[in-house]
Amino acid sequence: MTRPWLRDAALLLGLLVLIHALPLSVHRELWVQDEARYGEVLREMLESGRWLVPHLNGHPYPDKPPLYFWLVAALGAVLGQGELAFRAFTVLSTGIATLGVWLLGRRLLGERAGFWGAVAYQSAFVTLIVGQIARMDMLLAASAAFAWYALLRLRSGGGRGALLGFWGATAVALAVKGPIALLFTAVPGLAVLAWEEGLRGLKRQRPLAGLGFLAACVLGWVAAVLAQGEEDYLLTIWHEQLIGRAIDSWSHREPFWFYAVLLPLLLLPWTGLIVAGTRTLWRERLGAGREIMLFTLLPLAGISLISGKLFIYVQPLVPALALIAGLGGVRLLGAACVPRTYAWLPALLPALLAAAIGYFARRELDGDWRAYLLAGTLAALALAVAAGLPRLAPPRWLAGAVGAAMLTCWLTFGALLPLVNPLFSGKAIGEAIARHAPPGREVGVVEATRGILNYYAGRTFAEVDIEDAAVWRAAHPEAVLVVKSRDLRTVFGEAGPRCDVDEDYEVELKQYHVLAGCR
Repeated sequence: MTRPWLRDAALLLGLLVLIHALPLSVHRELWVQDEARYGEVLREMLESGRWLVPHLNGHPYPDKPPLYFWLVAALGAVLGQGELAFRAFTVLSTGIATLGVWLLGRRLLGERAGFWGAVAYQSAFVTLIVGQIARMDMLLAASAAFAWYALLRLRSGGGRGALLGFWGATAVALAVKGPIALLFTAVPGLAVLAWEEGLRGLKRQRPLAGLGFLAACVLGWVAAVLAQGEEDYLLTIWHEQLIGRAIDSWSHREPFWFYAVLLPLLLLPWTGLIVAGTRTLWRERLGAGREIMLFTLLPLAGISLISGKLFIYVQPLVPALALIAGLGGVRLLGAACVPRTYAWLPALLPALLAAAIGYFARRELDGDWRAYLLAGTLAALALAVAAGLPRLAPPRWLAGAVGAAMLTCWLTFGALLPLVNPLFSGKAIGEAIARHAPPGREVGVVEATRGILNYYAGRTFAEVDIEDAAVWRAAHPEAVLVVKSRDLRTVFGEAGPRCDVDEDYEVELKQYHVLAGCR
């Protein structure tokens, strides 16, 4: 007879392949902005051999530590450097995070809650999205989950191995995302032991030794950076990233309640189970409730106070919330029927996507019939789920909710990606720049975000401010110039450009012109 843990592992691996790995078969390029930017950082690393300090368009890139790029490069050595390596690494990170949630749930809430928590993690709306994006947030979630798991082992007498596991996972999180990662690892971890065991618990976690270990890792990297003469890079990290983004971010500025409003949608179709699981934790006074609360609320409060916000930033919170959903799922399995209050929620996700795709098709895809067909298919799926799922018994309802999420994922990423890829990929304009600017010919990009067009051009550009564009053009008559349509008059005057080459491309819903031989 198959052992339960082996059966659960096989089911979770199967779900990972079906939900997250299958969309890899649908090709797409790296999209502007973040994906193309990360692709360029890695390209410059591979080309220059400067591995300690990430560079973007020839300048130091202080936004992210280098570990993520090292790991993608290592996977690229096997799969080939390019889009597939980036996307496959995200899927691999999703699998590691799922494993962490499963192990956490089994130790904290029991085998069944661990299994359903891992299922909820894989199939939550936010995971479906983040699991298809070339970013480091999924790896941060995995690091946070394993830091928490090591903490549980430490509490139960795990000894030095558990202690090293906690601070090691925290160090990985720090090297993946920077100091913000401590909000998801060290801060709630220290708070849990302080609450439950007081000063004795804190001493058992060796906070001074652990923080000293993190400081030694950071200082070792800083020393290596200084040895390479990159002290300006360190100053930029301090002023622009640690202070600037936390207090007065230049992008993604949102009010403090942004995540609280967004989370119920991002956690579909499991929002109802999370509410039910929270009630169970409260009513039954389960000991795990304190840990789950601290690993949820402390990071949520921290990222809510930071001025720059993006929905992807909640991904490291999802392991804790998925465990609550897992507990709610176990309680549901013992019920006679699914409560009407949330029985219909699995239908909401395909319904919202159908409306969004239909709107986007009319506004940005020129009424492409394929987009309307996709929207209609998702709407039909939503109606079928809303009509059939609430009538099912709890076990079939849970299976149906997972199936609906899976179908929604297949339809969205299987059918929508090829349609919108040309809008968000910089490949066409990058190849045009490379075609018109052979090696030795300079390229100036006017008023564009750094690094978003470089990857497919395979080279660095001169970054030109709009105020200096006319002067720069006059000083570099042989250069290829990339200008947004809205800036053409500012650069060339009322008469507009008169160039031997004038090709226009739409990227991220913005119109760019590639110009050469201008007079």
